[in-house]
Parts: sequence; C-alpha cells; structure tokens
Amino acid sequence: MEATKTKWPIRLYNIVAGSKVQIDPNQLIKNARSKSGLTNLGEDFFVEPLEVLCKSINDEARLHAFGGFMMKQKLIGQLEGRLWAEYWFRKHPEILEQPLLPVVLITGLQRTGTTKLQRLLSELPDARGLKSWEGLYPAPIGSTSETRKRISKTKLNERAVRWIAPSFYSIHPIEHDNYEEDVLLLDLHFMSSASEAIMHVPSYADYLNRSDQTSAYAYEIKLLKLLQWQRSGSYWVLKSPHHLEYLDIIHQLIPELKLIWTHRDPKATIPSYMSMLYHGRRMFSDEVSPTTITDLWIPKIDRMLTKGLQDIKTLPAVRHIDFNDLVQRESAIIGELAAWIGSKGKPSAYEARPYHSQHTYDLQDWNLTSDSIDRQFDYYLKAMKSLSP
Repeated sequence: MEATKTKWPIRLYNIVAGSKVQIDPNQLIKNARSKSGLTNLGEDFFVEPLEVLCKSINDEARLHAFGGFMMKQKLIGQLEGRLWAEYWFRKHPEILEQPLLPVVLITGLQRTGTTKLQRLLSELPDARGLKSWEGLYPAPIGSTSETRKRISKTKLNERAVRWIAPSFYSIHPIEHDNYEEDVLLLDLHFMSSASEAIMHVPSYADYLNRSDQTSAYAYEIKLLKLLQWQRSGSYWVLKSPHHLEYLDIIHQLIPELKLIWTHRDPKATIPSYMSMLYHGRRMFSDEVSPTTITDLWIPKIDRMLTKGLQDIKTLPAVRHIDFNDLVQRESAIIGELAAWIGSKGKPSAYEARPYHSQHTYDLQDWNLTSDSIDRQFDYYLKAMKSLSP
C-alpha cells in the first residue's frame, strides 16, 4: 500500500509550526462569529458533540500541524454554516413552514455504487439532488441569490484535495459541481461519521455510537428546507452509507421515505473502503496505521449491516440493487427506479468523470482474508441473495 508523499511545503510548515495540535471549541465558535458577523447558532445547537470531537482530535488523532490547521478551518466553516442558516431561518420563517419534499434515500456499504446511483438518479429532470457546494455551504452568505462565494470556496477545497492527496482524489473525486453525500449536512450538527472516517478519533466514534441521532437528522431536515427554498424540485435524491445505522430515526422523521439499498460482496467493498480511509487520513496525519482503521471500522461495518437489516423490515418502500447488476444494466435499472419513484421525466445519461489514477488495494494490507470476511459477514451474504432481485 503506497501513500502519497507529503508535499514539501506541508513538511516545512509542520517543522516551523511544531507537532502539537490543540483545537479549542470555544475559540472555534468565537472565530466563526467574528468571521460571519453573526452570533446565533440556533436553539437546537448544543456544544457537547463539538467538545467531544475536539478533545478526541487533540488526544488521539495525531494530526500534523498543517492537518490541524485544515481541521480548524473545516470546523469553523461548519459553524459559519450554522450561523448563516439561523440568520435565514429568522429572516424568512416561511423556510421552516414549508413541507419537506419527498425523499428518495440511497444507502448501502461504502463502495457499493451508492455514488454512481445517486448521480444517475439526480440527473432525472424533476429530481432535486445535492451538489457538493450546497452540502458544504447550504446557507447563502449575505444575499438570498448568493452562490458565487460558496462555489468558489468549494472549488478551493477541490483543488486542495487534488494537490495534497491525489491518491485519495483518484478514489473519491471531490468535485464542487457534482452530487455529494448529505452526510455533509449532518456535519453542521457535529454528529456524523465523516470525522471518524478522515481521522483516528475513537472516543468521538464511541460517543456517536452511544448518542441519539434524532437531533442531528432533525437539523438536516431544516437544512434541506433551506436548500429547497433556494431551488426546488419534485423530490430529494439523497445518499450516504452513514444512514444504514439510523434508518429507524429517518423513517420516524420522514414517514413516506423511499429507500434504495445497494449491495455488493464485502470482500470487494471492505478492502477498497479501508484503502480510501487510509489515503484520506494521510491528508491530515503522517501517523496512519492500517491496524487502527481495521480495528475500528470492521466492527462499525458489522453494526451498520446488522442495524440496517433490522430496520428495513419496518420501512414501507424499499428497493434493493445489486452492484454488478447496476454495472451491467445501468440504463434499465435507472428506468425502473424512475418509474418506482414516480418521476415524470426520462433519465439522462450520466458520464462518470475520469479518475486521475488507478485505485489498487489488497486484503493483506488490512490483515484480512477472504475467509475471515466471509465468516464475519455470512449473515449479510445470505441476506444479499434473498434481497437482491
């Protein structure tokens, strides 16, 4: 497993700045308020998850100095997003009074085609997809028609990832104008699995596992209403593997939910995702251990599958899509799903953006074998056979 070598300007920055990274949640809030000129983070904001995340970063993540700088800017940006969202909620109360558009939710293990399927379905003419720049910056900055600043900020993020970690970008391109996971919206409540994906933060991961996620999803719904107030559609197309653990909560908040679950053999998905995590974490730290990734994420994937299989029994509308079937019958499957959704438009072809390098990985890199994965996830392999059409 070969990682991108840290760029020399970053190495120089780390030498000059030193290795100790300390992130203070109170200072983050102060900086966000100063940058935005706003103060109200919302009645439903509670600082505990942010405090737990910052402590876990400080104690466990082993970020290098530049990684710490990037993480501070990320967290300040999320707080600014909340501040601007609350500004618009107060200024235009009709935002929260409007009904949420119907939701088509795509989930499944990472690397099972969720992104491909999301981007295909979001191209339906009556769909409301979530662009990357909207997920990162859902609230207008200063003006209701403002998009330039948010797009510009996201373009900067895209260029930074390309430069810092081309190996990660080749696995999961960050494209400002393409459709992206709505887990980005959960980030503004500081309760999403994104942080435990890009950093070694086991204490925060444990906190998330023990916490009720209802408040985070309720806040995401508020942000979705803010986004559809800016640009509407007939229904939302959303996706994230994160949702597998919380389908019961999502169904409680969105009773008419339509769920699509993509499936693929874990022997293919797990090493690919472990590799993606490794390359992603290398953006922020020079001390990334494959063992720590496996030790935390194999049990988490087990929880995701177990909980998801339990929750789908109570959902009113579920479709299961096999990854290999999607690859072989892409156009037909999109047509079938469009009819199931009730789309009035014809699906348009989506052309995948070219990746910048080939993604290679091996089970041995993660101290895993085909037999060990088959044994641990035998229940899911059996479920796949019964669920996939």
